[in-house]
Amino acid sequence: MKRTSLLIIILVMSIIPTWITSCNSGTDKAGSTSNVNNKSTISGSSKDLSDIKIGYSTPSLNAPFYVVLTQSVKKYAESYGMKFSSADGQDDIIKQITSVEDLIAAGVNVLILNPLDHKAMVPAVNAAVKSGVPVFIVDSAIDPEAEYITSVQANNEGNGELIGEWIVKKTGRTKIKVALISGSQGNPVGREKRLGFIRGFCETQLMTQGNVDLSIVSQGWGNWTNNGGLKAMEDILVAYPDINLLVAENDAMAMGAMKAIDEAGKSADITIAGFDGQKEAYELIKQGKFGATALNSPDELARLVVDAVVRYLNGEKQIDKIIYTPAVLITKDNVDKYYDPDAIF
Repeated sequence: MKRTSLLIIILVMSIIPTWITSCNSGTDKAGSTSNVNNKSTISGSSKDLSDIKIGYSTPSLNAPFYVVLTQSVKKYAESYGMKFSSADGQDDIIKQITSVEDLIAAGVNVLILNPLDHKAMVPAVNAAVKSGVPVFIVDSAIDPEAEYITSVQANNEGNGELIGEWIVKKTGRTKIKVALISGSQGNPVGREKRLGFIRGFCETQLMTQGNVDLSIVSQGWGNWTNNGGLKAMEDILVAYPDINLLVAENDAMAMGAMKAIDEAGKSADITIAGFDGQKEAYELIKQGKFGATALNSPDELARLVVDAVVRYLNGEKQIDKIIYTPAVLITKDNVDKYYDPDAIF
């Protein structure tokens, strides 16, 4: 674990490739992007889609988010009369590649893929396209070498910016020593989240205070799981017991880290922020134990990716290469608007 100076952060930020978008919109080398923030964008279908078979490949079903995303893709696909089948990658890239091959062999007409690895899945995607099956990406990004139609994602960088802005407004001129808990090395979604946080924090502090003072003292890796967040936080607290902010790249890792923070008797000293809007994080926000999260709705992702499929099947060719859901910060001030006690995620 290495201490990251502000000068290095600013240098890195100055050379970030231009494809990293702002919280509103932007472009990458693969094509244009758009934000979608209302249900009026949902298309109808002028064609009978009852003969269409949609295959969905999930990286795993070991988390509520993935369960809800799978259920929601099924719900929206079947609402158009399409047939639905899914395959579970079981957190194993070889198994996900095999699952895609199985779906293609089963005769699906369209493939929706949530890739476990943004590079390793490229050959499977391009093989599917070569066989005549168009591919749509959801939730996570994939390397631009993949020949996909569109990728539907949360605005992860925009969400990070909102968290960074919120931290500055909450802490004022308190010197921030932050620990990051990231998901997995090389994951583009995690990268967007943490770079968004850095940008939002630095820009807000610069605008409101005229200077920037941020110390990122550690980065741990939690593999997106509760137990991973717990273990990463235990290691961080041993090396850096004086941190006062934890930013985790999803709520599961943040809640795991919170256990380690509680056990160390530091709950009053460390503000916790996560990503994705998990129901249990909402409950902790309501109790004042968890600072903030940012919205990544699996139902909205499913709605928009199926909408893109329907528009494509109806002949629309100018579909944005990336479609973002809106960036939304959730704190104690607005958590009741989003909390659903009956939700799975």
